[in-house]
Amino acid sequence: MAGIKGFVFSGALLLASFGSVASAEAGGIGNRCCPFSDERLKQNIQPLQGATEKLLELHGVSYEFKRDGKKDVGLLAQDVEKVYPELVVEKEGYKQLDYEKLTAPLIEAVRELNGRIANLEAKTAAKHTH
Repeated sequence: MAGIKGFVFSGALLLASFGSVASAEAGGIGNRCCPFSDERLKQNIQPLQGATEKLLELHGVSYEFKRDGKKDVGLLAQDVEKVYPELVVEKEGYKQLDYEKLTAPLIEAVRELNGRIANLEAKTAAKHTH
């Protein structure tokens, strides 16, 4: 494949696609996928705005898979796509959600909520000192 680099270390396969700037590593105990996150690979870096409000548009659901009836919990890709389209990809006609990428909005929502709490605490403290 064009743009794919492969290396083998101690029986483990490490793949790196520089076209989409993603990577995967398999081997050792369990498997993991680690997308590149190095600032040097990125441009037009902007802070996330309104993360709390966007996340509040999402709804966690429980469901059963049609193919085997297995119960699970999660989000619906169609709902996430309306708020964060960059987290959803389509393969073989079905939408897939990159849950890992929800980490950044979740962190920013915590930061936003922490700021709101700090403001409320400051207002409450100011009322009690007057």
